[in-house]
This record gives sequence, C-alpha cells and structure tokens, in this order.
Amino acid sequence: MTLESEVTATPTDGTVEFELRVKNTDTDPTNVTFRSGLKTDFAVLDDGAEIWRASDGQMYTQALQNVAFDPDVEKTYSGGWPDAKPGQYTVVATLEIMEEDVEARTDFRV
Repeated sequence: MTLESEVTATPTDGTVEFELRVKNTDTDPTNVTFRSGLKTDFAVLDDGAEIWRASDGQMYTQALQNVAFDPDVEKTYSGGWPDAKPGQYTVVATLEIMEEDVEARTDFRV
C-alpha cells in the first residue's frame, strides 16, 4: 500500500480548518477498510502535549467500510478546531484505517 498524505491548517476568525489530502502513488488501486464511521481524526498538540482532538466526545457508526483509492487520485478529508486560542501548535491528522494508519502533521500559528 502506497498512500501519501499531507495536512494543512488554515486559521480564520478564532477557528482553524484542517484538510487531510491522501493520494495513492502506486500504479494499482489500493483498497482500505475504515474501522468505523470515523474516517479521519485531527489532534492539536502544544509542545507535544495533546490539547484537542476532533473525535473526543463524538459517536460514530460501528460498521466497517471498504474504500478504493485509485492510482494518482487524491481524496480530501476536512475538519475544524473551534475556539482556537492564539499560539503555535502542531496538528496531527490520521486516516483511521485497519491496514495501517496514514498520518500527516504540520505546524501552524493562530
């Protein structure tokens, strides 16, 4: 499985919008299985300590879902951090699949 990922963080008016882009860089399709209705999770770190996670307090369907990633096709997953406080942070975005989590991270400032 060859999935490459990149995450961006865009601060706007006290919130931060996250976007995880995942692309199959292989020449063959890649099939993945999501563990639940949670496709991707975003965690915000302050000096390495987690201070916010998108999935905290949320409920998701408990059903497996198979998804194909065709070659050279990019899929995008979005999320947002409301009530972001000013500071320097890192976001860690994880594609929540059974085969092997795909993770990306980037630093950002609010």
